[in-house]
Amino acid sequence: MQKNYFILFLLFIITSCGSVRRHNEQKASCIPPEKLKEDVDFAYSKLKEMHPQLYWYISQKDLDHKFDSIKKTITEPLTPLQFYFKLQPVIADIREGHLSLRIPRKKFSKKEIKQFEHKKGMFSRFEYYVKDDHLFIVENKDSIENIKPGTEILEINDIPVSEYLKKYKQLVSSDGFNTTFQPYFLKDWFFYFYVAENGFTDHAKIETLYNGERKTYYLKRESKSENDLKNDKEQKKRTAEKKLMIM
Repeated sequence: MQKNYFILFLLFIITSCGSVRRHNEQKASCIPPEKLKEDVDFAYSKLKEMHPQLYWYISQKDLDHKFDSIKKTITEPLTPLQFYFKLQPVIADIREGHLSLRIPRKKFSKKEIKQFEHKKGMFSRFEYYVKDDHLFIVENKDSIENIKPGTEILEINDIPVSEYLKKYKQLVSSDGFNTTFQPYFLKDWFFYFYVAENGFTDHAKIETLYNGERKTYYLKRESKSENDLKNDKEQKKRTAEKKLMIM
């Protein structure tokens, strides 16, 4: 039976890797073009079989063409993540907000998760706003590097943010021809896509613009204080108690 490497929300079920190591090895391995093309056909056949209004916002002719075009571009082995960036834009073109591929991501061991729990976030400590191909910081609760709200992030590690936004916009599934959901979604998911693509790191260089002045900042993932860890523990306790009350 054809082994598929992706999860189509509500349609596909990924085969269990059995371990974190095996999962990550599979995520990093390249899949032959013929297998990827079989996955494209499998995905489309399942969509036609199970989606009640597949051609509501896109004609069958156009969708046929998009799936055929994907297969023509697959001329060499790709990793699951590379394949995701090829297939998800076509899924998004169906314009069904609840239909998407799940992005392949690295899994972490219990030891790694424990280490992360003792460190603060890096990009997640800011709040963001997306407009066109621009990414702005709108809140800096911890006053990291004294970066002001309204600061635009121009580059991350020397790569223009506009390039990432153009790429990530194609991944967003929304209902019909909605134009407001995409930036709303991306303000929260930009760095989810970024980390999936570039990996989990402890430092990053960002180029910014504020009031016409460009500045470079070096962000790092700081260790949590004893007070931070205590607050985390209290928060988990309150969340568990709340769930128990709801039940």
